[in-house]
Amino acid sequence: MGQVYKQLEMERFIELKRAEEENVKLRKALEKVMEVEAPIMEGWETPAYKIAQEALGGESHE
Repeated sequence: MGQVYKQLEMERFIELKRAEEENVKLRKALEKVMEVEAPIMEGWETPAYKIAQEALGGESHE
């Protein structure tokens, strides 16, 4: 029983590490979208910029 528990624990750890790595990749992609879509003037945010900003935890000012 102990061996099965250890195996399940290891599988869960691997799954969490993969999810963490995916999270980092997605965060970098959203940051890149914000960089590319950065408004040239306040109030000129593109829809892509607003979505990325919200996804990263910022507030969209619509």
